Parts: sequence; structure tokens; C-alpha cells
Amino acid sequence: GSSLLTGPEGLMAKERENLKRLKCLRRYRQRYGVEALLHRQLKERRMLATDGAAQQAHTTRSSQRCLAFVDDVRCSNQSLPMTRHCLARI
Repeated sequence: GSSLLTGPEGLMAKERENLKRLKCLRRYRQRYGVEALLHRQLKERRMLATDGAAQQAHTTRSSQRCLAFVDDVRCSNQSLPMTRHCLARI
């Protein structure tokens, strides 16, 4: 394992080239330095934005009322989550 990565004395030329490619592929998508810092900051901003949007959507959804009308009067019960009607109307 580790002796192959540190000492090329026992490897053939083709094996050394394959090992070099493997090392490059292993860190191909990793970010370093300023790029890593900016990526982390972007992820943090996105998390804050999505948490705020999800919280806001929850509060607007929870305040919605049932859309059913009974004797030309709108129902005053809260609607169930993911629906437009209350439990009595479903």
C-alpha cells in the first residue's frame, strides 16, 4: 500500500504512470485555498437562505383556512397540511 505510493524503485514505467494518474484522479474534484473558502461560504449562505424560505413557507401554509363553503359561509377551520380542506370537509 504505502510503499507503492512513496517508492517507485520496484515499479515498471507503465505502473508508475498509472499510479500518477490515480493520484491525480483522487484529488480531481477537491477545492483548495481561496476556491475552497468561497465554496464553503456559498454553501453557508445557501443553507441560511433555504432555512429562512422553508420557515416562511411553513408559517404561510399553517395560516391558511379551509376552502369549503357551507350554506354560503366559508369554513373557519384550518386546512390540513398539503391539502386545501379541513378534516371535517375531507
